Amino acid sequence: MTDTGGLLLRWLSEQGAGTLSDIKQGMWWLASKYCPDIEPGASGRWLRDAVSLAYMDIDWHNRRWCAAPPVLTRLPQARGLAVLTGSRTAAFEARVEQALQDGLLELFQVPSARPPRDIPLPPSLIVQFDDEAGLACWATELGVSYTPCFALQAAALLPPLSPGAPTSAPEFGRPLEQYDLERSKYRPVLRPQGESLYRLKRRDSKRVCQILRDGQWYETSHEQGVYLMLQTRGRAADVLRWRPEKDSGRERLGTLFVDWGYPLPDLHRRVAVMCCGLGPRINAHAENLAYDNVPNAIAIKIAQSLGQHLGENDDE
Repeated sequence: MTDTGGLLLRWLSEQGAGTLSDIKQGMWWLASKYCPDIEPGASGRWLRDAVSLAYMDIDWHNRRWCAAPPVLTRLPQARGLAVLTGSRTAAFEARVEQALQDGLLELFQVPSARPPRDIPLPPSLIVQFDDEAGLACWATELGVSYTPCFALQAAALLPPLSPGAPTSAPEFGRPLEQYDLERSKYRPVLRPQGESLYRLKRRDSKRVCQILRDGQWYETSHEQGVYLMLQTRGRAADVLRWRPEKDSGRERLGTLFVDWGYPLPDLHRRVAVMCCGLGPRINAHAENLAYDNVPNAIAIKIAQSLGQHLGENDDE
């Protein structure tokens, strides 16, 4: 294994679990050795992509992570394609290699394109199959879990957007930032400036997000807080758009576009990513992320869960 993304995933898989601070230090050391020009924020983007691709799970509130177990799942309406995701220990990769030699799998390693100054992602393991019964048998032979189609199943369970657990107001006199929805950035404030999304550092040094809504403070994530702000302002903003494929018979599949500044929460992002098994494409010119092979029904469920209207996209 020589690719940086694969090396990082191997390291995480063998570690198994730990704190975010430790993993970020290790990532910076390992990634900078092979990618000396990575920019600030690259490690956070890599971790979020790794969560989306189901390599790991992160408890952002408690600043801990764990490697996800290997899973084989079909891609929706993808003409006999599935993705083998989850952690990749040396023992697991040895089993995959043996399965390839025995002719049990037809597997392709497909890279996710990333900007030069980002940390590369591991290549996705895409499996081609003829029938679902055979796919389930392959999963048993490999010793991994089999899920018929995670994207379709999870999309049906996406919860409606709601505030998190009630919490106390930010402590007076401690540093506080308010999110500027129009500029997509936090700005320092001396005290709360009305109902909005705020970021603060608690006494235990954990940075958290809180939203003030109807006079009550709630804990939230940054991603959920952004969509809650849109919701409380009565805005079904045109930040999520979908464009169908042009091939005959595939009009119900397409690309979901998400504007910069309005990132999908972890579960929604994983649903979108697991429609094709690759990280989202980054469109710098259009300032959006593009998720491919997303059925229209799934795109609608993602938008509805976030209280948004799904617009149409004519170009990237």
